[in-house]
Amino acid sequence: MELWQSLARWADQQPDHLAVLTPGRQLTYGHLKRRSSAIARQLDSLPSTRIGVSTSDPIEMAIAFYAIAASGKTLVVIDPAWPENLAITMASSLHCNYVIASPNSTTLPGISSLTAIPESPADGDYVASAENLSSSRDLLVICTSGSSSRPKPVVRTVGSWEESLSAGSRILGASLDQATLCPSPISHGLGLYAMVESVHSGGTFLATGKWDLNGVRSLLSKSSCTRIVSVPTILTRLLELAKPTTLSNLQVVVSGGEALHQETVQLLHKIAPLARCVEYFGSSEHSLIAYRERKPDQPASPYFEGQLFPGVRAHIHRKDSATGFGLLYIDSPFNAKGYDASSEASVSRCGKSIGIGDRAMLASGSARVVLARRNDEMMNLNGNNIHPGEVSTALESVGLPNAIVQLDESGPEPQMVAYTVSPPRSRSTLISGLGQHLSRYKIPHRITYLRSWPETFSGKLNTAALNDQDLDIERSDWLR
Repeated sequence: MELWQSLARWADQQPDHLAVLTPGRQLTYGHLKRRSSAIARQLDSLPSTRIGVSTSDPIEMAIAFYAIAASGKTLVVIDPAWPENLAITMASSLHCNYVIASPNSTTLPGISSLTAIPESPADGDYVASAENLSSSRDLLVICTSGSSSRPKPVVRTVGSWEESLSAGSRILGASLDQATLCPSPISHGLGLYAMVESVHSGGTFLATGKWDLNGVRSLLSKSSCTRIVSVPTILTRLLELAKPTTLSNLQVVVSGGEALHQETVQLLHKIAPLARCVEYFGSSEHSLIAYRERKPDQPASPYFEGQLFPGVRAHIHRKDSATGFGLLYIDSPFNAKGYDASSEASVSRCGKSIGIGDRAMLASGSARVVLARRNDEMMNLNGNNIHPGEVSTALESVGLPNAIVQLDESGPEPQMVAYTVSPPRSRSTLISGLGQHLSRYKIPHRITYLRSWPETFSGKLNTAALNDQDLDIERSDWLR
């Protein structure tokens, strides 16, 4: 199994090189190999196939991941941010009788706790055992946000992760000489993947385990960060709040999810003029789909247009003849097996391809894909098709970035509403500015200024609550 063999190889070649650095602790490749070997031996005696991991500590996550991978078990991520009742429900439905957790974590009733920091690290390693593990076996179950409060568990195989690491590392800039900062939660897909990608390539992973500005500043004072992997919102805050001198050695910035705002790209190149800025589009179900490099003079468009990663093939179902957009299906060696049998959700299948509802069209002989924003379906208002991404981009151009555009159908007539947490702007200025970018029927009926975004129980943006009556609204301005 290449995952374990790569760790063992780096541990033999550079045992004292830092594998993971957090604000309070550090873990070398030699220690990571020994400690994960010790945990793997403990796991051998357990009857359970699936082992839960509930931690926000990147060092504990690294040890647990490689221990579970080496032992032939399957890692199930139990997000430490979940309420206790949800954690118990998910662990039970996913058949986790044992959970590796931080020493100070709350014990879940009916589930045995293990520790990721054994007192006596084992000698030797697990290479001989791990070599015989099939690439088709389940490596990981990671949960994505569902349409309800119940997360959707996605099952990934060893082979799908190893294939994505092999194909993506060069494009995303992961290598032996990189010190990768990831200020995102380690229990979420992007953070966990960035950690494994960094260790797999022999680099150093700098992480706080969750967004923590003081922790990030501490890391940047201890190590020269050459690479960042994050989502646009956190990346923007990091560039704005960190001391520019601590990021001057940046070589690569990787952003996953929505497109970066032009101001963020320009700020990045001001701080580190020679850095590559790579945006990629993917999902827990598909892993890597497409990527592009952003230049400081290349503004974001309403759509994400990028090159398909090597090995990825795409096709479109139910194509709209007027726009060319339809439902995206991906055939890729990186694809997940699907959702766990305990989930009510299911992926849509077409042969070996799977789709999860993303809308896209193909370009340049199917080598490139143009993707609509995630969860941003085309709206039909009074017979007019309107893409929310186009409206959001226009709002950004008049000083209202990160606005969310939705249809409000609670009244007699449907209305387009833009929600923002930006300071209120002059109504006349907005109407004049938007009129330069949008047809009149594409201008929102009103702008609602919120004091803060509504959030789910786990702290994520709750777009479903934007039309609720109890929103913390500062002001609403009618534009038409």
